[in-house]
Amino acid sequence: MQTLKDQNMTQCRQTRDVSGGASRAVVRACVWLFVVGWALWLFGCSGLRQTQKARAGSAGDGAESVFTWAGEFVEADGRGIAPAEVTTEPQRSLAAKQAAKTAAIAGLKHRVSRLTVTGSQTLGSIMALNLSVKRAVEKYLQTAEVVHEQEIEPGIWEVRMRAPLAPIARILLDHKITPESVPTVPVADRKFPRDS
Repeated sequence: MQTLKDQNMTQCRQTRDVSGGASRAVVRACVWLFVVGWALWLFGCSGLRQTQKARAGSAGDGAESVFTWAGEFVEADGRGIAPAEVTTEPQRSLAAKQAAKTAAIAGLKHRVSRLTVTGSQTLGSIMALNLSVKRAVEKYLQTAEVVHEQEIEPGIWEVRMRAPLAPIARILLDHKITPESVPTVPVADRKFPRDS
């Protein structure tokens, strides 16, 4: 009886050793697969990023070759005065600075709208026809870089902002607008009857 019990115990130990070794092997295999999969994923993502950078670079090159102004920058100044309702100094300064930035962005928009897309059409006329282009350009101009900001007097700020024009060229190309294919401008002097 004792020997049968010893045999069963030995058999259980051997089974545990085998299953323990098997589970260690399974864990090792899973860890190895995880590490290899993670490395492949990282390699694939870095390759994807390089591909996207190459595409973005080629899109920028295409934009510069189509639009002559795509490699340039545009700058505008803005001056802001704090509203009379704002009385405390930190808020006056902040409100004046924000007003100056808003004025500078309006100046950028004015300068950008004068860019020529074709011999007869400017970016402003295209923005008047295509609301999507107008919104994309305005959204881009909100991210313009502040080059210089200075408080002239308490409550009065001056700000200079700069924006590269290559992203605007990309916006036009994304909307399939080139000098060869531009939407037509409506007749400006067309009169419509009004009710009196």
